[in-house]
Amino acid sequence: MKKKGLIVVMLLVVIMTATMLTACNTNKMSLGFMDSLDSKVRYEKVAIGDYEGKTLKEFVENEKSLGAEINGFKLIKINGLEPKGNEYICIFTSDESKKIDWEEAVPIVQDGVTYYMSGYGVSDLPVSKDVKYLFVLLTY
Repeated sequence: MKKKGLIVVMLLVVIMTATMLTACNTNKMSLGFMDSLDSKVRYEKVAIGDYEGKTLKEFVENEKSLGAEINGFKLIKINGLEPKGNEYICIFTSDESKKIDWEEAVPIVQDGVTYYMSGYGVSDLPVSKDVKYLFVLLTY
């Protein structure tokens, strides 16, 4: 009888471990948000689900927790960043191949990650768990 009880307990442990490993294996993308270049970064890890390879626009429009609003191709609100007056939301990416090609665009280094000012709009940036995005409120 003790052997059966031990086998049942071991089986439960194996099932629970497999369930926890499966739950931890979801695709997540790291997003950062800054109220200005001087402010501290607020990070969000967001499950990307079936959006891997689709556009950042598709993702942020459907990820309700980010509270994003897009007007055409322009990101006008996301996760508490809401431009006023002469402000706009600028997207920085850890993907160097998507950086803008002008000398004045200085990369931002935060927590060991280099973010480049994107030369692409929200409609052209791909979603990937390997890429990090930083949304920064800037002035014209």
